Amino acid sequence: MTRKAELRAADVAALERNHHTLLSLCLLLEEIATSGPSEIAPENWRTAADAMQPLLEDTHELEERSLFASFDRTVVSPLSPGAVQRLRAEHRGDAHACKRVLQALNRLEGGNNSPGEQADRQLVTGFAEALRRHILCEQFMLETLIAAEDDRSLITT
Repeated sequence: MTRKAELRAADVAALERNHHTLLSLCLLLEEIATSGPSEIAPENWRTAADAMQPLLEDTHELEERSLFASFDRTVVSPLSPGAVQRLRAEHRGDAHACKRVLQALNRLEGGNNSPGEQADRQLVTGFAEALRRHILCEQFMLETLIAAEDDRSLITT
């Protein structure tokens, strides 16, 4: 059973743009994590470091204000509140991890071959993987809401 969704087209477009940019950033992070500093153009290091936190914060704010609120209003299922709570918790974890990833990127950019270099590389790769999974879940939510707007039936439990 569904109720009327109230997701604005401008929010959908912004979410899709942000998700696309974040997914591209994940690819760049993985490239950085598997390469040496001399193999990555300096502007790519700066792009990753400068764009990540503000983009993540903007995306989280938009998701919580628009996507999650619309999902809560639209999908009538005992599972939906738990899913939204989990994604909100992941936002808090991602925000914290993002700060650690920025520190790791700065250390990796320095190329000092420190004992913690492998841990930094794994942190960056793990963050990119987790962020990608998180975005895919939110894209599924968005598709569910768009289907509800199109009056397609949703499977609820």
